[in-house]
Amino acid sequence: MTTRMIFSLHSLEGARPKVIIQALLVAGLISALPAVAQQQATEAETVLPKVVITANKRVESQREVAGTVSVLQGSDLEQRGASSQEDALRLTPGVQLTKGETSFNDITIRGLGTGGCSVCGNLLQGTTGVYLQDVPLTDPIGKLAVPDIQLFDVERLEVLRGPQGALYGSSSLGGALRYVLAQPNLKSFEASVQGGISTVAHGSSGFSLYSMVNAPVSDGVAAIRAVAFDRKDGGYLDNMGTGKKDANEARQRGGRVLAKIQPTKAFAATLTVMTQTSEQDDGFSIVPDPAKLEHNTPSASPRTQKFDFANLEMTYDLGGHVLTSITGRWKKSRDQTWDNTPLFKSFGIPFPFTRVYANQVGQASATSQEFRVANKPGGALSYLFGVFEQSVDSSSTLRARGEGTPGPYLDSDQASHEAAKERAVFFDGEYDLGSGWGVGLGGRLYRTSSNLGGQSGGVAVPDLNSEASGSTPKASIKYRFGENLWYASTAKGYRFGGRNPPPTNLPYSSDSVWNYETGVRMTPAKGLLVDVSLFYLDWDKAQFSYLDMSGPLPTSVTGNVGKARNVGLEGSLQYRVNARFDLLAVFAYTDAKTTRDVTGPSGLIASGSRLPNTPKLQTSVQANARFEGPMGSAGKMYVTHSHVGDRVLNIDGSAKVGGYNTVDLGLSLSRGQYNLLVNLANAMDGRGVLSNIPSVPGAVYSEVFTQKPRTLSVSLRYDY
Repeated sequence: MTTRMIFSLHSLEGARPKVIIQALLVAGLISALPAVAQQQATEAETVLPKVVITANKRVESQREVAGTVSVLQGSDLEQRGASSQEDALRLTPGVQLTKGETSFNDITIRGLGTGGCSVCGNLLQGTTGVYLQDVPLTDPIGKLAVPDIQLFDVERLEVLRGPQGALYGSSSLGGALRYVLAQPNLKSFEASVQGGISTVAHGSSGFSLYSMVNAPVSDGVAAIRAVAFDRKDGGYLDNMGTGKKDANEARQRGGRVLAKIQPTKAFAATLTVMTQTSEQDDGFSIVPDPAKLEHNTPSASPRTQKFDFANLEMTYDLGGHVLTSITGRWKKSRDQTWDNTPLFKSFGIPFPFTRVYANQVGQASATSQEFRVANKPGGALSYLFGVFEQSVDSSSTLRARGEGTPGPYLDSDQASHEAAKERAVFFDGEYDLGSGWGVGLGGRLYRTSSNLGGQSGGVAVPDLNSEASGSTPKASIKYRFGENLWYASTAKGYRFGGRNPPPTNLPYSSDSVWNYETGVRMTPAKGLLVDVSLFYLDWDKAQFSYLDMSGPLPTSVTGNVGKARNVGLEGSLQYRVNARFDLLAVFAYTDAKTTRDVTGPSGLIASGSRLPNTPKLQTSVQANARFEGPMGSAGKMYVTHSHVGDRVLNIDGSAKVGGYNTVDLGLSLSRGQYNLLVNLANAMDGRGVLSNIPSVPGAVYSEVFTQKPRTLSVSLRYDY
């Protein structure tokens, strides 16, 4: 069954020898796992655990939601050795990571992305809302990337597919990613410490240190949960210009403290404070051949990003209702340098310089407040309504220089500052009609505003204002028959419009998406869950990014591409054979195209052009087996095969890349309070291209970001 499944999925795009070899390898491993799982097996247990989520801002079963929500449990991510978004999102087809520098990724869901450029794509607001404890991290300006939150002691990740504008506001065109942290335990002392080493193929070694302490201050009343981490990833790219091997070593350090107090049954408050710093010694882009892990610049391109976060969440039981207040505050800061010498040499202009580089220092800070009231569950009607406001301030300074014979077109100073605000009222409700039927209705009324100013070349640019308002409704109907569910839903999402920073100052419009979706959740047999959903997305005034060459330096610019539509099919299968063995298989097919001719940076973009960085087919198959290990230990092993289809990387289709495959292997042995983890990521050492920095018209240049090479990690964890 499993072998047929793998080959049928890959046959949609044509099987190549390497794909067949990898599929045979994984199929062989999977077919062997049940035999291991049966060793000394006890009575078969095929009940899959119930998954509870808070994606709709209230506690409910994942399988009761009239929409598609993927859940990645924190414990599973830790078992897989996942420490980043690239690791975590591999098992969520339909979710695409546009990889960039450290903490500079862009996430798209269901093909809603118009930039394959890891640098340019982050100059406009993302299409996926990212939330930490219900606080939005995707700022309206998009100047600084959303941080890659450290995954140690995270309760779960929730991936909401389709527009979430009603409950989550701007940027959630394609969906939302929610980080839910493990909460303080008011009654029990807990502690964990984990240390590990890693080595990356063709590169250097790294290490990781994690710790967690949960201490009740007053039994059942107050507790503190503290987490600290320090991780270094080995480098694997050689800089031929500086002569440094494994130049792109990266490090992430930080911690968080959660303090909870519940003096009465009616009132509870949790304060979360977090900080993390990400650093890299040199760039992660490869020039020009992905098969060769190298680039060539006269100097390094170091970057540092710091993220500080605070959140106070308070709940009060009013009797039949619960009042929730969420106050959030975050700050992002970045200091980064690019050595752009090879890029400028490719322009075909006179080049008297020995080195061309740019340094950017920027920061953004935000304050948000949400109040909402929800009725308690139990009746036929469940509902909530609330208000939300967020203010964001951002500033950035860019200095570009050319060393050698001076030239005015390579000597530039730019600065920009922007303030943005979003205000909204929202509601969401669901009514049980009886006989298995239920209906839902929700919506959001919003108003956004932004103000942009700055200077270019020492000349001040007058402040430019932009305002917009609108609504994002949602509606659903569902029918439960036995243990099965059918649903149909529609929802709308939106994104900020605004103006580009100096020197272009060009305006761009807000864009919006309507999603029409239907799906089924079936339980054909005990321990077997099958989910299938079909969707159609209508995208109006889709924003995209490109390089503008009208000024002295190439400048990232945001514009609108007109109309686009995405049609897709998603499915998942979970099968627990017995207490020892289970299987997960998921796939996503997405056909994302423009539906209107538009003139872009390289000329006419014809209707029917594919949207960038959107594979038509993504699949993932994972098998897990549990067994009795040596010395009385409990063992677990897994094997995962993921496939991402071919894509175009630019809106005009000028850069195309083929599909790629990833095989991950893992083993854990637990005895008492100790847990030994061994993980081999990208076991076949693939070089799949994840994103690129686009060239400009007339320039022959290729700068790409690829999968991280094969990485072996070993760690030991102790839980008290």
